[in-house]
Amino acid sequence: MVVGFVALGVGGWTLIKSLRTNSWPVTEGVITATHISSHSGEHGSTYSPKVAYTYRVAGVSYDGYKIAIGQMSSSSDYAHTVLRRYPVGQKIAVHYSPSDPAEAVLETGIHGGAWIAIAVGTVFVLFATMFLQIQKAAARAQLPGAPPSSVRTNPDGSISMDKPPVLMGVIFLLAGVGICFLSPSGGTPHWIVYAAGGMFGACGVFILLYQLENKAYSKIAQFIMLALFLAIFHWVSFGSGERIGTSSTPFSTHSGVNVRWPFAIFTGVLDLIIIGSAIRWLVKRTKD
Repeated sequence: MVVGFVALGVGGWTLIKSLRTNSWPVTEGVITATHISSHSGEHGSTYSPKVAYTYRVAGVSYDGYKIAIGQMSSSSDYAHTVLRRYPVGQKIAVHYSPSDPAEAVLETGIHGGAWIAIAVGTVFVLFATMFLQIQKAAARAQLPGAPPSSVRTNPDGSISMDKPPVLMGVIFLLAGVGICFLSPSGGTPHWIVYAAGGMFGACGVFILLYQLENKAYSKIAQFIMLALFLAIFHWVSFGSGERIGTSSTPFSTHSGVNVRWPFAIFTGVLDLIIIGSAIRWLVKRTKD
C-alpha cells in the first residue's frame, strides 16, 4: 500500500509538472549534440534519446539536456525517431521555467513516465486493498456463529477462496485498457497490442462475471480470453519477422536468442490439447 501511494505521488507530481510546462515561456536554442544511451537488463535492452542544447534567457547562456518531463526509455526505433527531430545545429524552441531558467525542456505536455507511475501505483494500491479485504473476510469467517463465506482459513493457517475477489477482476480490466494505449515497437503489429489488452480485459470480465450464479457469461469471457491468447502465441510462433529474446536457465542467461522454436513447440502442444479436448467433448456430447 505504501509503495503504491509513493508511486501515485511521484506520478501525480510528474503529471502536474508536465502540465505546467505548457505555460512556460519560450526562447530560441541550438542543438549542440545528440546520442542514444542504451540500458541492458535481464529482459533485453532499452534505449534513451539524449540531446544537448544551449539557449539564452535575459542575456545569460544555459545548457539544457532534458527533452521532456517524464520521458522514458523505449525501443531503438523510438530513440532514433526522436533524435531525427533534433539534428545537430538546428535552431529549436526551448521552454524554460520562469522561476528557474536553468530548467528547460524541448517538448511540453504529459509523457509516458507520469502515466506509468500512476498505473503502477494504482495496481499496488488495489492489490493491497484486495489482500486486506481477503484477510478481513477470513478473520470474520472464524468468529463463532459467522455466516458461510467464500473465504476461509485452513487448519495450516493458509487462506482459500471459492471465488476470486472482485478487485482482482477490476485490476485485470484496468490493465487491459492500459495495454491498449501502448505503442508497439520492433515491427510488432498494432493488433497484437489490442489482442494483449483484450486478453487481460477478458480475464477481468471473467473474474467479475464468475461472481454470478449463471456461469454461461463467464465461460464466454473465458473463451474470448483463450482465443486472444492463442492468437498472440500463433503470431509469435509463425508470424513474419525475427523473434529475438532472452533465454534464462538456473545457471545462465543469454540475450539475443531466437525464441521462435520454443514458442512454436509450446503453441503446437497447446493446439493438440485443445483439439483433443474438443473431440472428447463432442464424442461425450454425441453419446449423451
